[in-house]
Amino acid sequence: MDRSDFGWKTSGSMVVLALSMLLFLMAAMPALASESSLDMADEAGQESRIFGLGLGLAPDYEGSDDYQGIPLLQIRYNLDNGMYLSVLGNTLRVNLLPDKQLHLGPILRFRAERDDVDNDRVDRLRKVDTAAELGVFGSIKIDRWNFMLSAAQDVEDSHDGFLVDLSGAYTIPFDKQAMLTLFASTSYASDDYMETYFEIDANNAARSGLKRFKAEGGIKDLAFGGAYQYNIDDHWGLLGVLRYARLLGDAEDSPVVDDEGDAGQVLGGVVVNYRF
Repeated sequence: MDRSDFGWKTSGSMVVLALSMLLFLMAAMPALASESSLDMADEAGQESRIFGLGLGLAPDYEGSDDYQGIPLLQIRYNLDNGMYLSVLGNTLRVNLLPDKQLHLGPILRFRAERDDVDNDRVDRLRKVDTAAELGVFGSIKIDRWNFMLSAAQDVEDSHDGFLVDLSGAYTIPFDKQAMLTLFASTSYASDDYMETYFEIDANNAARSGLKRFKAEGGIKDLAFGGAYQYNIDDHWGLLGVLRYARLLGDAEDSPVVDDEGDAGQVLGGVVVNYRF
């Protein structure tokens, strides 16, 4: 078998695995679709194969000051040529480039519905259905640095908008047992996205008692955080993640945030993982 045959077979295996994970995520979507985007956190403690489950704490809705427990799923499947599949939180990424420095491929992210939230006024707003955002990402690794750019469009007719995310990470290996990844990111959200989650039109104002507010697209947030992987033995380990995001612009000024919530958003959790 020549190298081209091997390339086709490994690419086919990655596609089959990605489709399998897509079906799994769709089945688990109601539980996993919280605002838990942690694209750079899975750079901590990469192994050829890793599977983990854990618990986290996330805002009740984007901009909320109430928090809820959420499950966290971690999957990382690396091939020797640099291709990989990654799931952490609500995001699936598949690198289709056989390169260990340059990565490019599809990204799929689920965003939770806004319904039955703790805040009475926000709960009276029109329901926002679960969104599935499909797009592409590209990243480059330079020594311990990793930079990523992604763009994704809602394909579920939920918010009908798109987001562009820029992130960077720096990995610090302490020894064979521990690794820390520090990361920062910022997001641009389109008009449709901002109108869906942060605008208060006449109908929603009448339903909730919140003042009317016009929201337009722009830089939505700035976030930073860390992920710490500690390997207990050759197989078992713990991944701890902590992320703080500050909503900006019209997202920060919206009544669902400024009057009823908090512009500071915290996400944290611990995952028990197994490496094989």
